[in-house]
Amino acid sequence: MIFKAQITNIEFFASGLQSCSDNDFKKLLKMKEGDYIEVETWKERNINFHKKYFALMNCTINHLPESFDVEFKSLDNLRKYVTICTGRFDLLPSLKGQPIPVAHSISFKNMDEAEFSDLYSDSLNVILKHFLKDISKEDFENDILNFL
Repeated sequence: MIFKAQITNIEFFASGLQSCSDNDFKKLLKMKEGDYIEVETWKERNINFHKKYFALMNCTINHLPESFDVEFKSLDNLRKYVTICTGRFDLLPSLKGQPIPVAHSISFKNMDEAEFSDLYSDSLNVILKHFLKDISKEDFENDILNFL
């Protein structure tokens, strides 16, 4: 959601910004009362669930057999691959005209709590089906909780 507002009290407004870059904060301090500012906001989802998702990814990497490609032992590569396997991707054309899947972002402002919960569940299923076939879901979920 994007809001446009007129600044009436710079000190109050500046003190309320929590995730503002240093550069944006410096620009804000140069503003005068009566200036307009545009602010993007989003509802934050549960940070503990976000941490659990990354525990899922890290735990997967720790359990990967040696036979897996080294590219899957990178957290970012694994996350993108698993996200694509869950069907959350866009197809972009390559220079040769072949479509290339690009994983959707999992940032707080791109997914609400319900979407993220679905992603977590789908990711767990993909990991158990394609990467960790010899581990039961219950054992793996216990490992994830211990990883936190």
